[in-house]
Amino acid sequence: MTDRTKFIGLALGLWLALEILAFAFVLRSVGLFVAILLGFGTTALGLSDVKRLLTVWRERGKLRPDGAMLDGALQALASLLLILPGFASDIAGLALKSPSVRAEVADRIRNRGKRSPAKAGGRQTIDLAPHEWKHLTKSGRPKRKRKKPDGASASSS
Repeated sequence: MTDRTKFIGLALGLWLALEILAFAFVLRSVGLFVAILLGFGTTALGLSDVKRLLTVWRERGKLRPDGAMLDGALQALASLLLILPGFASDIAGLALKSPSVRAEVADRIRNRGKRSPAKAGGRQTIDLAPHEWKHLTKSGRPKRKRKKPDGASASSS
């Protein structure tokens, strides 16, 4: 077996364990009948959303280069996760339904997981003119400027 096959097997095993734990948690929290209703409800939500997405794609009829294709693919993935049995996949699907989560995932896919130095916690240098910044005390207040003695201005003339 290759390393990739082992990784996929491990990921699927961990996902299955997570689904079992999530089902046990929901079962304990709300009971068997409500847990089954929730499972059927999220599946119905996913199926109705797939139907809506197919209708939208048929109406558009062409690919758009502005990132709508990736957004649509993420919406389809969210619907698929809702259709799959299990509450962990439902949570992931519901998260992908959020436009802000989809935008973040799309950015990460476009950038291939690379993060900007600001997001990665790296330091950046910002150059400011002397009048654009002040020294602060430990309490966050600006430091007072020291007054020059009167004799210093007289002796320099």
